Amino acid sequence: MLRPMAIMAGAAGLALLGGCADIMQQQTIAQIAPDWFEEKALEVKGQGYPDLNDIPQPRKVGTTQAQWDKNATGLKEQAAKLEAELNAQGAIRSDEAVRATAAQWRACVEEGRAVCGTPDNPAPAAPATRKPG
Repeated sequence: MLRPMAIMAGAAGLALLGGCADIMQQQTIAQIAPDWFEEKALEVKGQGYPDLNDIPQPRKVGTTQAQWDKNATGLKEQAAKLEAELNAQGAIRSDEAVRATAAQWRACVEEGRAVCGTPDNPAPAAPATRKPG
């Protein structure tokens, strides 16, 4: 039952596809079709492609090589300055070091201390005290 229906659907699809292939040849369809239809029809037929002689000509550059070299030197100097600033900040801390500092600060806050230190100089661990209660 399923196989005959699939065959019929395939045949119907081929019939419809054949009708679509012939639609560009009909003049009445071309008259009522939208504006882009004619352009698309020419493209499908292989017509309407640009001529290789219509390729635009390259424009002349308005600057000299010396100006480009000057700009390149300026960019290289800026890059070197940024690189030096990055190197002056020291090595990037590892994930483990950041997590350890966060754990120290969390413990410091939970203990209620006012000074918990900085990432470069964490506060010393305070002795554990018993909470009254």
